[in-house]
Amino acid sequence: MILHLKQVIDPDTLTAVREKLAGQTFTDGKLTAGWAAKGLKNNQQLEKTKAADGIIELLLKRMRAASGVDSAMRPKQFARVMINRYAEGEFYGMHMDDALMAGIRTDISFTLGLTSLQDYTGGALTIDDSSGQRSWRLDAGDLLIYPSHYLHQVEPVEHGERLAMVGWVQSLMRDPQQREILFDLQAAVKTEHELNGHSEQFFRLTKSYQNLLRRWADR
Repeated sequence: MILHLKQVIDPDTLTAVREKLAGQTFTDGKLTAGWAAKGLKNNQQLEKTKAADGIIELLLKRMRAASGVDSAMRPKQFARVMINRYAEGEFYGMHMDDALMAGIRTDISFTLGLTSLQDYTGGALTIDDSSGQRSWRLDAGDLLIYPSHYLHQVEPVEHGERLAMVGWVQSLMRDPQQREILFDLQAAVKTEHELNGHSEQFFRLTKSYQNLLRRWADR
């Protein structure tokens, strides 16, 4: 399941984050690239400092509070989270994310846009899934969640600057199909309750949802 959620971060938080990032140091993105990806990666990443950790912590808190985010990812733990920057001409060629980061399995990748679409061109995130290649240009506050087993790339930025927070998650549900079933079931439970309250159908759906969650959760 590839999920594009719009405006998961409020504009005031995004403005404050961009102001803080303006005073931070970015380093060569190749420093965290695997051996096969070093020749494909041409971007910058936020240097790890106490201030940088605070920015990421704030964004993660706001992101996870948004509707649908935790339901889609079912996070057990975050393997790695960073903020990257693409200036004009910078890109990240087609690649596969590492299956393990710091010893943690990566089931899900996500990208949270921090730059308004009005402030940059190019820089689309392209994913090669079973239907072919699809691309997304993320606005400030937009979040793209996708399985880590897909090949993907960030196309060259043509004008302006593209800022984003990217991360990798080990999910409680290792199987992406199970995550999608639970996501849809939970949505059905909420919709039934909104329409008909504690109906017989609501309890039947809730029972199925909770029992599948109990059966599949990798605790």
